[in-house]
Amino acid sequence: MNKTLLCFLIVAAVGNAIYHFGQKSIPASANPMVALMGAYAVAFILAAISAPFFRTAGAPVWTAQVFNAPVVIVGVGILLIEIGFLSAYRVGGSLQWSGVAVNAAAAVMLLPVALIVFRETFSPVRFAGLALCLVGLWLLVRKSS
Repeated sequence: MNKTLLCFLIVAAVGNAIYHFGQKSIPASANPMVALMGAYAVAFILAAISAPFFRTAGAPVWTAQVFNAPVVIVGVGILLIEIGFLSAYRVGGSLQWSGVAVNAAAAVMLLPVALIVFRETFSPVRFAGLALCLVGLWLLVRKSS
């Protein structure tokens, strides 16, 4: 595997773990939308500080990068993810398997998009990986006897 890709996947995994810990720790008395505004204010400030380190040659002016359909789509997805996890944790969702369950379900939902829209390949090895994810999900959510 490409070392740069591996590095970024590790960053994403660490961020995911921090995210779930934080989400589960938000008090039930907090207004979920106000909590999200605070979280995104912190993310905005960190992104603004980090932006100069991620410049790309020939990138359009910042307004064209911020105000476009894919960014709006990501924003809608973020809101749904955030409110979904926050609400799930408030009604007793498990820190052990909630993230796994959502990621496995998303992988299944994204399969046709990846194949049709982005023309990604789907090999027997990837099928086996997806099947193992689903088996793992089933093992995580089934009731212990």
